[in-house]
Amino acid sequence: MDKKRAAFLSIFLFLAVNIVCLTKVIESYYGQEYGHVYTYMTVALLSTLFAVAAFFIWRKEEYKKVNDAKSILSRE
Repeated sequence: MDKKRAAFLSIFLFLAVNIVCLTKVIESYYGQEYGHVYTYMTVALLSTLFAVAAFFIWRKEEYKKVNDAKSILSRE
């Protein structure tokens, strides 16, 4: 699996983790289990940071190929 595909799939994985954790945050808050709120919120924030990092990796790989193709065409 190339780097672009791995980054693209990891974006969806991290966003899924984020959705689940934010759901758990809401359930914990309404259930007055405040210790779980901080735990799930921390995991949600970390998964958001990882998704953003994966997005920048994917974007770099995606547009690197487009720019390489443009530079090849401009040489001809």
